[in-house]
Amino acid sequence: MDPIARRDLWGVISRMVVGENGSGQKTSVILTTHSMEECEALCPRIGIMAGGKLKCIGSAQHLKTRFGKGYQVEVKVNEPTEAEPDLKQVLAILLESSGKSVNRDVEDGMGGGDVSFNIEAAVDAVRKVSGDNYISDKITEDDPAGYLIFKNASSDVGVELSALAAFCATEMRLKALKTFFSDNYTSSIHREIQDTRVRFEVPSDGVRISSLFASLEENKAALNLQDYGISQTTLEQVFNMHAATAEAKKQGTDDR
Repeated sequence: MDPIARRDLWGVISRMVVGENGSGQKTSVILTTHSMEECEALCPRIGIMAGGKLKCIGSAQHLKTRFGKGYQVEVKVNEPTEAEPDLKQVLAILLESSGKSVNRDVEDGMGGGDVSFNIEAAVDAVRKVSGDNYISDKITEDDPAGYLIFKNASSDVGVELSALAAFCATEMRLKALKTFFSDNYTSSIHREIQDTRVRFEVPSDGVRISSLFASLEENKAALNLQDYGISQTTLEQVFNMHAATAEAKKQGTDDR
């Protein structure tokens, strides 16, 4: 259904439930749906079924509180620009690794356009940037973040200095963000990453949402954050959690 028709139908169902359908009689409605948006809009009580069994029942807020995993923190990291010190530092390290001197243009973040790296040289250079294998392990055909670098570095032309430097500087910023959460919120879980947007799950035990906001705001500049958001576990995530558990149990049974 299109959004307008869907909203109209929601209105019809709501009026039936509260007795505003002309008869003055309230109506019990059982709604089956995979849309958690519909559930929150229409249902005072929600039951989640998975694997053919009723797993839980209650209000939306009760289910979020009962099965929620704390706070969902979504953070977007700024992509480095030519004027920023961390990108200049990465450029200098990569140039030194290539055997070329650091000229004034590179210090200004604009030089080195004729420098490129093959796959072996790129892996070796990024190890010098991070001091470990954190970034170099991403330069594979299987890693979404490092695939393009791997593809270009494996070509006859190689990967350009500017592209490799931007990749390294971005990954170092993401590494700093992960380190921040692991150091300050030891029970936090890194749930997903899409480009420079990362989602962490921070357990609510002993953590006030106000202190979480304050911590991120205080470290916003140091962590190069473009924006961030903190929310409670969504009903969609609660539903997916039960569905995933039921599927894992099913697969385990099938394996046996």
